[in-house]
Amino acid sequence: MHISSHLPTVCQPSGPTVLVHGSGIRDVISSSDRCLRLTPTSAEGVQAQRYEPGNSDTIPRNSKNYAIPFMTTDPIERPVPPGWKVYIHPEGCLYYCYESVVAFDGCSRKIRVITQADLTHDGVAGTIESLAKLAYSDACRYSSFPINVDLVLELMDVGETVTGGYYFVHCENRCLFWLHDFDAAVILRECSGVTKLSHKQIELEAQYWKHIDLFPHTSALHSQVLRQLQQIIRFAISDCMTSEVSAVCAFSMDVLKDTLDLVKDVDVEDNWIQSAHDKCFIARMMNHFRHCQYLNHHGQRGARLSRDQTVHGDSYEERSVMMKCLAPMLFNAPYGHVRSLHKLYVDFIVNQLDWRTFVQKLNAEMHDSNLLATVLLNVNVGFLAIHSVDNGSGHSLSQVASYVSVISSFGSMLLGVKIARQSYTQGPDMVDNVQAHLQSLVHPKHGLETLAIIYSLPYALLMWGMIFFVLAFFAECFHHPNVVHSVPVSVMALIVLVLVGWSCCTLGDRNLSAERGQLSQLSGSVFTAAKWVKDLPRWIPAAVRSVSAYSRELDCLRLAPA
Repeated sequence: MHISSHLPTVCQPSGPTVLVHGSGIRDVISSSDRCLRLTPTSAEGVQAQRYEPGNSDTIPRNSKNYAIPFMTTDPIERPVPPGWKVYIHPEGCLYYCYESVVAFDGCSRKIRVITQADLTHDGVAGTIESLAKLAYSDACRYSSFPINVDLVLELMDVGETVTGGYYFVHCENRCLFWLHDFDAAVILRECSGVTKLSHKQIELEAQYWKHIDLFPHTSALHSQVLRQLQQIIRFAISDCMTSEVSAVCAFSMDVLKDTLDLVKDVDVEDNWIQSAHDKCFIARMMNHFRHCQYLNHHGQRGARLSRDQTVHGDSYEERSVMMKCLAPMLFNAPYGHVRSLHKLYVDFIVNQLDWRTFVQKLNAEMHDSNLLATVLLNVNVGFLAIHSVDNGSGHSLSQVASYVSVISSFGSMLLGVKIARQSYTQGPDMVDNVQAHLQSLVHPKHGLETLAIIYSLPYALLMWGMIFFVLAFFAECFHHPNVVHSVPVSVMALIVLVLVGWSCCTLGDRNLSAERGQLSQLSGSVFTAAKWVKDLPRWIPAAVRSVSAYSRELDCLRLAPA
């Protein structure tokens, strides 16, 4: 490829860019008089173009040919344009690379152009080469342009303008760079409060490792990267051993240990990693660690040192009136759930390890509540089958209480199944979907209280079902009072009630003390209002008597002689 002085005309787009892939490229470049334009993109954008549904080529179902020519023993050569090489990614997709030496800024430089556009279609290779000429011609304006860099190009369509999404790769400094100002919201949006370039540079290195993961054959990795990765993993293991909220990575200790064993088995020849499979493995791990550093403001003032630490000072300690009113009715279960949710959802970031642990605990809780609700439902059905309970004379207190217990059991089971089904559908590893879901539910002042209340409903309904069944049981026991039967039942019930109350107070959650402190103000106002309502019947006659006495005094004053 030679950099020609005659370059395609550069035009400004008239609308938003649309990624084009597969057979759609043929329509984009069908006209030779189209204008060419470059626009910055990222490795994240190239990955999205590769993996998003609808962007890849489709294979016709009815197009088939099962015949194999005779004496087919030699490797099949894929048709590629002159000067290009085709590579197969370890996952199976195709991409192309063009390498050449060109006269650039008065000296010869080696250039490498990489694309995953389908070059087998007519005109695609020429369009990519023209875009490469345009990119390197723009680079001539910068005297500090690096010597050995890679250029990645992808085709886009903007009306009558053929636009090439591009980025340059600086392998020595492990970063991506562009010739134009790049709005990097697509790769930086996960983290808030990003202002310094030193912070953005961490994500640029993460994008560099993502680039190597996308195009491993065209990248060279020195064995020094292996030693660096081993050091990072060993520190991550030690941090997980000494801290339950380590922010170094989102992997468990078992995964880190297995990864460390795999790193030791990577093949190295002449201090270079040769296998494309090993390059993908190393690049993915390095991308994960660097991206975690970016999310945790690594190297910045106020960096996040633990997963449950907020770097923006967000606090959801103040409880809403709805939470204060419903929590006692739900046996304070929402407080435990809201603390767990706020620990795993910090600064609008969901840690994969914390979310997996939370989903496992939530599923176990839903399973236990559904099992107990089923047992309680069967007990109520058996209780209602007793002839003395349902004798056909009407609805007694024991019957009504048992009916309410049945309804509570049904509600507990239905909500438990729904919540468990939702967690199964989202999956413990689908953090992106979960993050968007939580962000839609979070309150700017009270956080995820609504979700905590919903997660508490199966347990609360189960408890109310048990309470109403006990009420039905005692109503039946004391329906026909008998000293011989009532005294033992009453004594045993009192003993059990004292033991249960003492155990609940002793084993209660100490973290609820703060919640009770916040609840005291509301309870105080409620107590004052209740006391005022209680004293209202006593105040009304006194007020009436006072008004009557005052009116009599006025009448006496009017009738008195002047």
